[in-house]
Amino acid sequence: MRTRLKLFDLTAGTLFILLCFLTIYPFLYALSYSLSSGQEVLTEKVTFWPVGFTLENYRTVFANNSILHAFMISVLKTTAGTLFSLVVIATAAYSVSKRHLIMKKWILPFFIIPMYVSGGLLPFYILIYNLGLMNTFMVYILPGAFSGLFMFLMKVYYETLPGEVEESAKIDGAGDFRIFVSIFVPLSAPVYATVALFVGVGQWNAWFDALLFVSNDQLHPLQLLLQNILREAEITTFAQVAALSSPQAVKQTSVETLRMATLMVATFPILFIYPFFQRYFIKGVALGAVKG
Repeated sequence: MRTRLKLFDLTAGTLFILLCFLTIYPFLYALSYSLSSGQEVLTEKVTFWPVGFTLENYRTVFANNSILHAFMISVLKTTAGTLFSLVVIATAAYSVSKRHLIMKKWILPFFIIPMYVSGGLLPFYILIYNLGLMNTFMVYILPGAFSGLFMFLMKVYYETLPGEVEESAKIDGAGDFRIFVSIFVPLSAPVYATVALFVGVGQWNAWFDALLFVSNDQLHPLQLLLQNILREAEITTFAQVAALSSPQAVKQTSVETLRMATLMVATFPILFIYPFFQRYFIKGVALGAVKG
């Protein structure tokens, strides 16, 4: 029996190590490529380590005003979109978690059905147009502010909180809004962090909404610019500007290394934020799924 368990542990451990390697290696490859000299990568194969280590690719990326502007747009829309979504989802979840909610069993299907059935892209485009959100910053915030999945996650979490605390607050004269702000919000940090992480990553990575609804280049996020660069729509001009601005950049940058450096710039913020949310993330998912 012990031999079987040891064999199973060894097999499972080996498979997980292999899976981790397959997951991490593409990121390590892109990072090594972005730190490699443009001329060196043409003659030597990049594997785990940079070839001809240089930071010139990142200097060139951060010297480009369009990338810096797009980066700030992404930061702003991610921050504003995440905070607004938390407010909308948290208040909706608090409302439907109440047992005395009138017509509760008829209201919940209105949140469940859109999770599985979509109205389609064309009706959605027409709706955005009629609401006057085309070419506005709010098109990044309002349409995706609510999520039925995260609302139910918060609802289940709220239902695990002690009911006696709410009853005591009502006896002291507190209303629903005061109870929500003073009791539920402070006790719900784990699930809020979980939802914020999911929503924030989604906002940061989103580019399709900008492609559909925003034609103003000044409102384009970094992800749309990166998508254009990966399609080689802008990378050639990008490399030419770098060549004119610095003779050193000609020797140490290339189209591929600049592309990888831009990709890393778009990836680093999420990697830096996740460790701070990790403990809340695990606790929030576990507790929010207890009754689910």
